Amino acid sequence: MKRTTAGVLLAVLTLSLTACSEEKQPAGSDVIQTSAAETGSATASVAPEADVAADVQVMKCESTSYTPKVTIEVTNSTGEDARYAVTIAIKDGEGKASGEALFAKNRMTPGQKVTEEIPGDTPVKGKISCEVARAKRLPPK
Repeated sequence: MKRTTAGVLLAVLTLSLTACSEEKQPAGSDVIQTSAAETGSATASVAPEADVAADVQVMKCESTSYTPKVTIEVTNSTGEDARYAVTIAIKDGEGKASGEALFAKNRMTPGQKVTEEIPGDTPVKGKISCEVARAKRLPPK
């Protein structure tokens, strides 16, 4: 019984923490770099937050008959392997938030460029625009 209760409590805690981390924030308010120094290694240096967003370029942003398609290029500008998580904000012709497109790469070597087409999560008709909403660089998995 104690193991079951502990397991349920752990699951509830995990879900609670996950739910708290999912709240929407304005574009550009969550550009974060987590370096190895912040996760326990003393060898890495912390670069400016803008450096992470500079690693991401929106190459193409188009509306299709179903969901938007966003092509981005991500470049690891550091001297170490890194993991990237990027959220692209998709806005309609009036500039209103209309969806997101997500990119994740578990390991990118120094200088590596990845170009990827990612789908938006919500259908949007008409003209759209795309911008980097959040970009995170983390230690590789």
